[in-house]
Amino acid sequence: MTTIAFFDVDETLLNTKSMFDFLRYRRSAEEHRRATDRLGSMARAGVDRAEINRAYYRLWAGEDWAELMEHGRAWYAEIRSGNRIGPPFIASTLTALRRHQDAGHLIALMSGSFLPCLRPVADDLGAEIVLCTHPDLDSAGRLTGTVRHPMIGRSKVVVLHATARRR
Repeated sequence: MTTIAFFDVDETLLNTKSMFDFLRYRRSAEEHRRATDRLGSMARAGVDRAEINRAYYRLWAGEDWAELMEHGRAWYAEIRSGNRIGPPFIASTLTALRRHQDAGHLIALMSGSFLPCLRPVADDLGAEIVLCTHPDLDSAGRLTGTVRHPMIGRSKVVVLHATARRR
């Protein structure tokens, strides 16, 4: 039997919320402020987290997926250097991840974020599995602004169990 260690990413492994820090990295200060104000007001109004996650991905409508993946690598390089947010990882979580790797366990990262933010983290840390929100793409490889299943709340539990059963 294979052992899988599942790790939440944002503010558990990484010392930031990847999707919001990536938004700050890719947008002007004013665009970032407007977006986070809008998403914050949704949260304060009690809007479901999955719907807030969907609203976040609408901000990326029209963006080229391949370009976002490249920008994600550049963003992560800044995160990893410690110059963007200070220490990039929460030390105790990184230590636990390394203990699991040393024991030969598979590492799975879970987040409501998306691959432009998570693939560089997974590659750097040697995580074999990335469970995240997958934005819909059009035939030209551009984000449509929609997602089928935000990786938030109960969705994480469902996907975690499905992944464990498959492995």
